[in-house]
Amino acid sequence: MSAAASETPPIVRTHQAMNTAFTVTIRSADAALASSAAEAAFARIDVIERLLSRFNDTSDVACISALTPGDVGVVAPETMDALVACARVCAATGGAFDPTVGPIMRRLKKSGMKWEELSKEDLDDAFARGGMQRLVLDAEHRRVSVKRDRLGRDTPLELDFGGIGKGFALDECAKVLDGEQFEMTDYLLDAGASTQLMRGGPWRIGVGGVWKGRTRQDTVLELRGGAVSGSGFELQGAHIVDVRRRTAARRWAQTWSRAKSAAVADALSTAALSMETAEIERACAELGARVMVAHDQKKAMDLFRDPLKWIGPPIGD
Repeated sequence: MSAAASETPPIVRTHQAMNTAFTVTIRSADAALASSAAEAAFARIDVIERLLSRFNDTSDVACISALTPGDVGVVAPETMDALVACARVCAATGGAFDPTVGPIMRRLKKSGMKWEELSKEDLDDAFARGGMQRLVLDAEHRRVSVKRDRLGRDTPLELDFGGIGKGFALDECAKVLDGEQFEMTDYLLDAGASTQLMRGGPWRIGVGGVWKGRTRQDTVLELRGGAVSGSGFELQGAHIVDVRRRTAARRWAQTWSRAKSAAVADALSTAALSMETAEIERACAELGARVMVAHDQKKAMDLFRDPLKWIGPPIGD
């Protein structure tokens, strides 16, 4: 996705985290204050990364993976908020969004993301280890416990926040800018050009990508609030798992979603890749969101069916 602000010269700062580039663009009469706000937002992103990273041995995610049935772990407020957001989107999407895909993602990465190189035994074992039903949350006391896997084993519950973590980090940045530390009213937050959250504006957000020359849809949105996220396979290949069909998520060639929360937009665009139209409609109604999908079709078909379509009712900024 691409974005541009209005004519007021913005303060633009970029920060590397979560294996991507986060960009904060702020329009403010006080450039020094805006710069400080951007740095505070980046500091919050670093906190989220330390808590949610699978590659940090002291993260909350690592602590959860060390739990066995009967153990109880206490996590940071941010981690619990992320887990609750995961549970909400998982329920709304009928299980299409599931952050417990760590075991299958680990195997896929070893194979170079080649599903055909995984044996039935590998797939059976990996998917038996996952499932949101294994995760027990006590949000009030920030306690986490786990159940045995589908085969009755005390295997680790390996969480992977790749489908929601960047969006969640943007929501946390917005807390910093919206009043927790500063009072910025006109800004755009960007996580690697795949998920964006904005206030003020209008901000011009392009959601068409390679499809914009093939569609009759308006692929540039002028938004004053909320979040937009996109998911697909152009850059990373078949890296999104359809947990319900035990394969790569390829129902649509690409998806985009709009929601008030960047975490919801991020997770829903991920889940929608494997969801049928009616399922997406129900999820949008539950989450207060909207989804655009791209049909994987030859250009000759564009004369008969627009490759892009919106699912769900329009939502306000």
